[in-house]
Amino acid sequence: MDAGKTGELIAARRKELGLSQEELARRIHVTDKAVSKWETGRGMPGIQSLEPLAEVLELSVSELLSGQRLTAEELPQAAGGQIVESMKKARARIFQGALAALLLAALAVGAYVGYHYLTSAAETDLVALERKAAEYLGRPREILQSEFAYEALSIVETERRGDYLAALCTDGQGRWALCVYDQDPVFPDRWRGGGGKPSLEAGTLGSWNFGNSREAVIIFCGGDLPEAAAYYTFQNSGITYTCPIENRQVLDVFLLPDTSDISSYPEKLLDQNLQPLDLSREGDVEPES
Repeated sequence: MDAGKTGELIAARRKELGLSQEELARRIHVTDKAVSKWETGRGMPGIQSLEPLAEVLELSVSELLSGQRLTAEELPQAAGGQIVESMKKARARIFQGALAALLLAALAVGAYVGYHYLTSAAETDLVALERKAAEYLGRPREILQSEFAYEALSIVETERRGDYLAALCTDGQGRWALCVYDQDPVFPDRWRGGGGKPSLEAGTLGSWNFGNSREAVIIFCGGDLPEAAAYYTFQNSGITYTCPIENRQVLDVFLLPDTSDISSYPEKLLDQNLQPLDLSREGDVEPES
């Protein structure tokens, strides 16, 4: 469409019909300024004005849009060309809209994937796991309540069972902690902090328990345990479990099928003969339940 040619046609037909700009404007319910803009090529009639304008000027809409008088043979071709042009523009708008939607979706997916990657760590990257543990366990409330030096946190042992990865941590000053990582839903080989014990005194046996729809998860941890402690024992769903202690530290992850019982009471340290440890000797510390 050529605004100049359309304007010239409007002006010529108006004059042929003996109409002023004001009268033409009144008949099609627009202002005379609008008519003036059309005739000078500074604007085009809106969609709502095309049919009334064509009717008053005794023209077809195709003639208005093409800016010239058309014969009966030319009218269908011109109308077809205008329809094709409109379809092309519509397709272009649809394509642009679809492309914009795809770009927005790609950005959203990229942000989602990037977030999961940046907030997780690979199981083989011990330094990254330590950083994630310090961030997760050393939240402001824990820093205020615990003496654990989270900035000096290091991992001394890890153990993985199913969708869970546990790490026994120390600050090197006789204080211990447990970080439990969940498997990232986007990157199955990466892990993010999901629970644990922010602090655990040396020489104590601690546990961290929870249940889900599939299983009961019970994790035991502890460091600098009494030298005489050779085993520990606990009960769950009427079954007694007895487990060895090595190097005076414990990190064991149990996935148990009974989701109705996530308890691990009573927890006891045992000596080499599987007898409860005499905690009154040599300053042994009471195990933590």
